[in-house]
Amino acid sequence: QYFSAFLVGPMIVILLVFFGRAAGRIAAAALLPIFFVVLWAPDIANSRLDDLTHYLGRVSGVGWIDPAAMEIRHRIDQVRFWVTDLSRAGAPMFDFSNQPALYFFCDRPNPTRFYQVPILSPAEFQREVIVALERAKPPIVIRRSPQQFDVFDEIDNSVRAQAVASYINDRYQYTHSTWGTELWTRKKTNPPLNLDGYMRQIRLPSLREIGLLGDRARLVFPSVGSVSGASGTYWKSDLALHNPVAARMSLTMRYVAGEARVDRQVILAGGQSVRWEDVTRSFFHAPEGRGVLWIEYRGDRPPIARVKTYDAAHNARASIIEPLSMREAADDLTIVGIPSGAERRVNIGVLNVSQVPITFRVAAFTRTGQRVGRMIQETLDSDEVYYQADADRALGVPLDETMTVRVKMAAGAAIAYASVVDTNGDSQFVAAVPSHP
Repeated sequence: QYFSAFLVGPMIVILLVFFGRAAGRIAAAALLPIFFVVLWAPDIANSRLDDLTHYLGRVSGVGWIDPAAMEIRHRIDQVRFWVTDLSRAGAPMFDFSNQPALYFFCDRPNPTRFYQVPILSPAEFQREVIVALERAKPPIVIRRSPQQFDVFDEIDNSVRAQAVASYINDRYQYTHSTWGTELWTRKKTNPPLNLDGYMRQIRLPSLREIGLLGDRARLVFPSVGSVSGASGTYWKSDLALHNPVAARMSLTMRYVAGEARVDRQVILAGGQSVRWEDVTRSFFHAPEGRGVLWIEYRGDRPPIARVKTYDAAHNARASIIEPLSMREAADDLTIVGIPSGAERRVNIGVLNVSQVPITFRVAAFTRTGQRVGRMIQETLDSDEVYYQADADRALGVPLDETMTVRVKMAAGAAIAYASVVDTNGDSQFVAAVPSHP
């Protein structure tokens, strides 16, 4: 399409030459104003209309700025920053998100001869790509497109190129999200390449299975882990999953805590249930810490998931927590019903679930709507979490059941929550709700 657009000019010249030979030079010259009116006058008129309708840009003298173009520019800048930060200059990079322009903007070579995933989907090409990746060992793989180029026809690249996706899942790990784009880095140690094993992953899904795939969606537990706390507590989280449908369900589980970033694939048969005690240690094999657990699924029916968080040191009463979904996300959130008490401890968390960085403010309000205490302001990148222990002290005011805590974003959306811990180790989880449903 782009190439043919450049041929319009030469084609017009050729047509004028033939027309001039047939009808004479005067007739050919008479056609020039017609071509001008047909081809260029609409562009000039459209430019004038744009200048007229974009009033702010015209009077400010800076011109019209397309918000979508600015967002793409920021995304490119951030992806380029992280690629530069995570790898040496000139090192190869592999794009598995159908955004090949990133090769140019990041100034990185493609270690394969394929610039889009659909082109490499045949089995022999997937084999070639895996061999090329194993030879070049690019330190960076780009996954996920905020514009869903990686699922442009509702077929995920991980389904379209199953062998390559399995290779990436085994030899790379999720490292960072920025503006809806994921960057994966190569693991320091990898076992010998089992090429035939990856090729056996290729399976053509049936039309029924494709129909069941549906859109990507996520559930999130914003605070799970295995970590020591105040007053001699030691917190653990157990996870239970259940597939409520008859068809098998494929889930991508991701645990992010500090430098620990672990992805696991889980397939549940129809009606199957599984449970992991101390899930961050037993399933993710992560070090001690507290982090975020993401569960990605496809389709209209999510898995049934529950996390039990408890103080194992005191055998205290556990909190049974349901996951939060993107329906609970908003740009203005309110935490209501924080229990009173001088001995209990309140912690507040904010998780950025949008594709853009957010700047948010946390403040406490009385029953009459008056703001009291101090205000907290922080910035989070995509999928990052902010955790504030002892919120009473941080906000400079003792919270009670008559008060609310409000989390407000300038742009983007987040999920927020409060965890309340008594001196005996009993805990409660209070999810924030949108301030303006």
